[in-house]
Amino acid sequence: MILQRKTAIVNGCKMRYLQGGTGKTLIFLHGWPTTPHLYEASLKALAQHYTVYAPYLFDGKCGNTLCIAKCVRELTEKLGLKNVIVVGTSFGGAIAGILAREKLVSRLVLVNPAGVPRSASFAKMLVNLLRSSGFMLLHGDLRHVANRFGASLTFFASLRRPEKRSLFREISASAKTHGCHIFGNIPAKTTLIWCKDDFMFPVSHAPTLNGLIKGSNLITVEGDHYWPFHHPRKFAESVISALE
Repeated sequence: MILQRKTAIVNGCKMRYLQGGTGKTLIFLHGWPTTPHLYEASLKALAQHYTVYAPYLFDGKCGNTLCIAKCVRELTEKLGLKNVIVVGTSFGGAIAGILAREKLVSRLVLVNPAGVPRSASFAKMLVNLLRSSGFMLLHGDLRHVANRFGASLTFFASLRRPEKRSLFREISASAKTHGCHIFGNIPAKTTLIWCKDDFMFPVSHAPTLNGLIKGSNLITVEGDHYWPFHHPRKFAESVISALE
C-alpha cells in the first residue's frame, strides 16, 4: 500500500497530508509533537480498509487548537470530503473532539486523547520518549527513531515563531484541566480506545470521558502511550475492529 504525500493551501498556508487506500473516508489526526509520517505502518494497514487522509497538523500558522481544527475542516471541504470517520490519537484526539461537532463527522475514534488532565511532566515525557526509542532501536527500527527525533526537533525549532509559542503554552496549560468544552455535546457515534499503562493520560480518566460523551463505547487495551509506534499493526487492527 502506497501513501502519497500531497499539499493543499489551507488558511493561507501550505498544508501537507498523506493519502492512500480505498473505501470509506478516514481522517487520521496524529499526536504531538509528531507527524503522520511516524504512523506510516499503521496508516498503510488502515488504508487496506479505508481511504486515509492524514494531515500534518503543525504545518499552518496556528496558535491554538481551535485554529488547527479549523484548518483540518477547511482541508476536508477543499477535498470535497463528507460523512467522514475521524481517528485522533493523543493531541490529535483533542482536535478530533473539536471536529466531532461538525456534521461532516459520522464516526469518531479517540485513542488515549489529550483534553483530559495530563499526569506526566515534560521531564517524564522526555524520559519515556528516550526509553521508548531505546525499545525501538533494540528491534532494529533505526529509521523510525531518526524520524521521530527529527519531527520533535522541527517542532521545537518552530517555537521561535510567536504562534507556535502560543500553541505550546496552550498545550502546557491543559495539563491540569479537563476538556469538557472539547468533548461535551458530541453527536457522532464515538469509541474510546485507552491503553491500560498510559503514563501520560491515565486510564482512570477513561470512565469520566466515557460518561461525558453520550452513547460512547470504551475499549481498554494492553500498552502505553507510545503503543502506536511499538505495535503499529495491532494499533490499526484495534481501530478497524472498533469501527466494525
